Amino acid sequence: MTKTSALSGALLDYWVAKAENRPSETEFAPSSNWGHGGPILEREGIHVAPMPARNGTWCAISLGKLQERPGGIRGTWVEGPTLLVAGMRAYVAAKFGPTVDA
Repeated sequence: MTKTSALSGALLDYWVAKAENRPSETEFAPSSNWGHGGPILEREGIHVAPMPARNGTWCAISLGKLQERPGGIRGTWVEGPTLLVAGMRAYVAAKFGPTVDA
């Protein structure tokens, strides 16, 4: 088991694709491509903010639309080195919980 708060790169993108019901073989990089990840943040109401006291770390929390769906987990707080990484970690955590089989 891997903590969703530790996912990064291709593995994080894989879990976002799984949450989106997208084929994993398509080019999809929501943790590094704003065109892929930005719409997910907006659609799902995931809030992301910098943490100046943490030297460039970003925090994200899913307070928006995810909790309105069956199985959505409200208030999943995670951190990441970039806005998109933090946001996609929050999305995966809200969809699958604090750990995934990776």
